[in-house]
Amino acid sequence: MSTSAKRQARRGPSPLVRLAKTLYFVLFGLSLVVVIGFAALKLFAPEPTVDDQVTIPPQPAGPSAPPAVTDGPDASAEPTPLVLTRRKGVHTCLLLGVADMGGSDTIMLGVFDTNAKTASLISIPRDTVILQDGKYRKINSTYAGGPEAVVSAVHELLGVPVDSYVSVNLKAFSSIVDQIGGVWFDVPVRMDYKDPLQDLVIDIQPGYQLLDGKKAEGVMRCRNCYPSADIGRAATQRAFLTALVKQTITLSNVANVTSLINTFIQYVDTDMPLSDMVFFATQAIGMDLDAALTASSLEGEWISPYWQLDDEAVLALVNSLDIYEEAVPAQALRIVHP
Repeated sequence: MSTSAKRQARRGPSPLVRLAKTLYFVLFGLSLVVVIGFAALKLFAPEPTVDDQVTIPPQPAGPSAPPAVTDGPDASAEPTPLVLTRRKGVHTCLLLGVADMGGSDTIMLGVFDTNAKTASLISIPRDTVILQDGKYRKINSTYAGGPEAVVSAVHELLGVPVDSYVSVNLKAFSSIVDQIGGVWFDVPVRMDYKDPLQDLVIDIQPGYQLLDGKKAEGVMRCRNCYPSADIGRAATQRAFLTALVKQTITLSNVANVTSLINTFIQYVDTDMPLSDMVFFATQAIGMDLDAALTASSLEGEWISPYWQLDDEAVLALVNSLDIYEEAVPAQALRIVHP
C-alpha cells in the first residue's frame, strides 16, 4: 500500500463521503418515519363503522290528512317500514354554520365516497318546510334542539343516513382566512347590508378579489344581497367553501397547522371522533376537487313563508348521491306541502 493510501486509511472517508452517508441515513430515516406514520394512521384510524342497513319508518299523517281507519278489514294493517342497504365506503356529514345570535344560518349535507374518491355538497335552504310534531315549520328552527335535532330532521326529510355533524361558528371563517393570508374569490353581487343588532356591516364590491377575514364572513352571511335570498346565498357559500379548501390545503400553509387546529377547537362543535377525521383526511389526499366535488341545492319554490321542495327533483338528487345499493323510492322522503 502506498504512503498516500495509508494516510487516507488512517484519516477515514473524505468529508464528501461522510456527508453523502449522513444524507442517505437522514433520507432513509425520514422515509421510514413517513411509511410508519402513514401505516399508523391507517391502523389507528380505520374506516368508521356504520350500519349496513337503514330503516325508514312509514310517513306520519300530516295535519290535513284524513283520519286513520279504525274499523273494517284494514283496521289492523300496519304500515311496513322501508329498509335500504348502504353502499360500502360512502359516508355522510351535516355541516352547520351558526351565527353568534344563535340558530343555523347554513345547512349542508356532505357525502364522501371513499372508494370512488368523489364528494357532494348539498345545500338545504334554511326556510325549507318540514312536518314536525304535527306542525309545519322551517327546518332551521330545529336548531333550537341542538345539532342532533337538525340531523334528525335532515334524515327524515331526505331519507338518508347522517353519520355525524360539524357545527361551525361563522367567525371561524374569518379567523381561518386571516391565518392563510386571505382567499381569492369572485364575489358575484354587490353586498351592502347592515344589522345593528348583530353588529354586522357588510360592504363588498363584486368581482374577483382577495378577501380578508371580515369580508369573508360577510360573504358567507349576506342573505338580503340576492333576489332569491337564501338560495343565492347558499350557492355563494358552496363556491366560497370550495375556494377556501383549495387555498388552505397548500404547502405554504404547513406552518399554520397549529393555529388552524386551535381555530377548529375554538369555533367547531362536532360529534365526529378524531380517528374518523384522520381517516377522511388520509382518504382525501390527492383528490382533485375540481373534478371530484359536486355542489347543488334542494330545488323548489318560495311560497311564503316556506321554501317548498320539488318532489321529483329532490328525489332525483338523492338518488344521484348513490348512498344506497337500491334506488330510493319516493316514500323514503318526507317532503310536505302545507
